[in-house]
Amino acid sequence: MFDIETKLGEIHFPASTINRIVMEAVESCGDKVDILNYKGKYKNMMPWLASRMNIYKEEAGGIQVEETEEGMILTVYVVIHFGTSIKRVTEKLIDGIYENLERVMKIKPKTVKIVVTGTLSKNIVKRHIEVSR
Repeated sequence: MFDIETKLGEIHFPASTINRIVMEAVESCGDKVDILNYKGKYKNMMPWLASRMNIYKEEAGGIQVEETEEGMILTVYVVIHFGTSIKRVTEKLIDGIYENLERVMKIKPKTVKIVVTGTLSKNIVKRHIEVSR
């Protein structure tokens, strides 16, 4: 998925590593945020299990990684629980993703986009709010 050249050789980071890095940032927000697919739906299992265990399929679209010549573009689709500040949570997520990527992979992505596909109270209320940095 993503390769980095070093003095000693090439390091290959599979998509599952990048997904785990993003999940650490999501888990740091507590129960305020869940990862969904790009349609704003959980993928074929109980919501808390799909979001917390990183066992959804890559093609489900919850975390998308695009490699360009300028760098990595990372898009994360989330739902935010009702009553939570969207601005604060998205800023915390973006900061956490940048920190985790720099700590683990020693790279800084070109862009990190957080797409809020909805707010969750009893049901998911559809939204499409995109925050990027």
